[in-house]
Amino acid sequence: MQRSYTSIVYEMSLYYGLLAIVLPLIYAVTNQLSFFAVFNIEWLSVSVFLYPIVLILAVIRYAIYHFKKIGPLS
Repeated sequence: MQRSYTSIVYEMSLYYGLLAIVLPLIYAVTNQLSFFAVFNIEWLSVSVFLYPIVLILAVIRYAIYHFKKIGPLS
């Protein structure tokens, strides 16, 4: 199966987006708070500023996949 860099970045971005929404929801349910009380502008800004780390992880994941596909260097 051929995996392109854009598909891996899209997949990682999708996972990150789901986590950015689900983690405040879990916190709100655990502490019996309103979801909108937890999901505020600070959480949104943290989610946006941490997004470059997701891109770096996607590059590392693509590189590992690419090197495994090529095999060891001879």
